[in-house]
Amino acid sequence: MRVVEIRATRTIFPDLVTEIRDWVDRNECPLQLDAERSGIFMVVKVQFERDQLAERFRQSFRGSYAKPS
Repeated sequence: MRVVEIRATRTIFPDLVTEIRDWVDRNECPLQLDAERSGIFMVVKVQFERDQLAERFRQSFRGSYAKPS
């Protein structure tokens, strides 16, 4: 299971969530999303069961893989 992180300012966060939902709908994958504030940024974490989808999502949103906890 892969988790992709995307950092965004709070001002663009609502638009980002809309874009993420659209991407998830187009790619027919379940959405497991968490968001947390980190200073002036919002960090969105999206969990994927399939590595291929995670990689496509990461590339689409210029994200990075979360470090295992």
